[in-house]
Amino acid sequence: MRREAAANGEAERRGAARYAHSLTQPTLVTAIFTLGRASREWAARDKSLATDQWTAIQALDRADQRVRDLDTSVSGMTERLTAARTRLAATHREILELRARIALHRAELGDFFPDDRWWADAEGRELKTLWTDPVWNAARSDLFVEALHLHQAFLRAETKTMRDSLQAAVDILTGEVPESASEAAVRDAWRALFFVVPVVSTTFASFERMFAHLTQDALGWLFIDEAGQAAPQLAAGAIWRSRRVVAVGDPLQLEPIVTLPFTAQQALRRTFGVPDEKWLPARTSVQQLADFSNSYGTHLPGENGPVWVGAPLRVHRRCDQPMFAVSNDIAYDGLMVYGKPTLPPGPLPESMWLDVSDTSGAEGHWIPAEGAVLQRILTRLATEGVDPKDVFVISPFRAVVGRVRSLLTRFPGIQAGTVHTAQGKEADVVVLILGGDPARPGAKQWAAQSPNLLNVAISRAKRRLYVIGDHTAWSQQRYFSVLARELPRRTLPPPR
Repeated sequence: MRREAAANGEAERRGAARYAHSLTQPTLVTAIFTLGRASREWAARDKSLATDQWTAIQALDRADQRVRDLDTSVSGMTERLTAARTRLAATHREILELRARIALHRAELGDFFPDDRWWADAEGRELKTLWTDPVWNAARSDLFVEALHLHQAFLRAETKTMRDSLQAAVDILTGEVPESASEAAVRDAWRALFFVVPVVSTTFASFERMFAHLTQDALGWLFIDEAGQAAPQLAAGAIWRSRRVVAVGDPLQLEPIVTLPFTAQQALRRTFGVPDEKWLPARTSVQQLADFSNSYGTHLPGENGPVWVGAPLRVHRRCDQPMFAVSNDIAYDGLMVYGKPTLPPGPLPESMWLDVSDTSGAEGHWIPAEGAVLQRILTRLATEGVDPKDVFVISPFRAVVGRVRSLLTRFPGIQAGTVHTAQGKEADVVVLILGGDPARPGAKQWAAQSPNLLNVAISRAKRRLYVIGDHTAWSQQRYFSVLARELPRRTLPPPR
């Protein structure tokens, strides 16, 4: 508006200036006496003033147009502002409604609702599954039971058809299906079996024979347990036959056992131009390859640098303390969350390290004095009424396990095995008898070269862990020093 007023004032001033100049036009007498000079000068000045007046009029026209444009713009903005205020008011109402609903859900779900407290509590987030409150979980269980009832009704309605189909599935499992059988017929038989038994468990060694008639994508889901101990080449056929694969494992437990010599693996790698050693069978597993392809995860400390773990399951619900604390320290950089309910102490002695420094009479890795302590511990457990099936004796060395098994003939029902064979198993009570040839210190160093072996050993124990071995010698080894720090050291008195 100020520009329009200025332009209008300028046009008026220039118009007035020209009008004033028009009043000074020379008379005829003046023009004659000046030989026309006065008329020429006046005309030149009048022309200049006319140009100035026209320029001012054009500027005024532009200012007027600008004002009209602004009026139109203001009108449009006013309409948009009105609409925006309407939307803002509606949004405010929606926010109030949502806040009311959030308050209702927060009251209903409690710790299972993702409010600010939930996000701020890192460990609490791991222990509580969002939305899975007891009411919802009970409804899910009810739905599962009703689904089983529906299956049951179907089986009753189609008894003969399902019997024939299940007989065909039995023929497949027993190897009595002819090679000429069509894959469609085999798939139908498997579908019938899966209808009754949703999950079938097998080993990779048996998988090829069991599912020989199936081809690519024939199976819906493949769950690979202990995938950290599975060599990729062993799982290739099962993965090829499956549409979806879930690999569950731990790269910080025991690695796959590969019989092909490492030099031969290196030769094959160079022959086929594989640049990175991480693809060697001895350096990777199904779990690691699955982790490589997972964009969601975290890094854990490793011997050769950080180890990428895809979609880590951080909550540990198997072991009591101090097994959890040791495992969390040596292998997981403190990232695990303790999720096991606290149970009453019970009659069992506390977890401990039974120090056996007497290595006299050692037969390789077997220490007779450790065997004597093992017998006393097992006798005490039997006295306390511990079920033999709840006791597991393990050792890093096969020679020790062989001697232990001969002792266990006095304790029927108790199992023994190496740490490598114990992966995937668990027991209320685990006795870890260390052994270790006193003349070969490298044996202890082998057991402590990575956290994996000790991590598997101690995490087999759900309630109690009893370690038998030379406390002074083993506590100097990497990772075992943490075990020595967390477990109380005890020395059994001589037998009476």
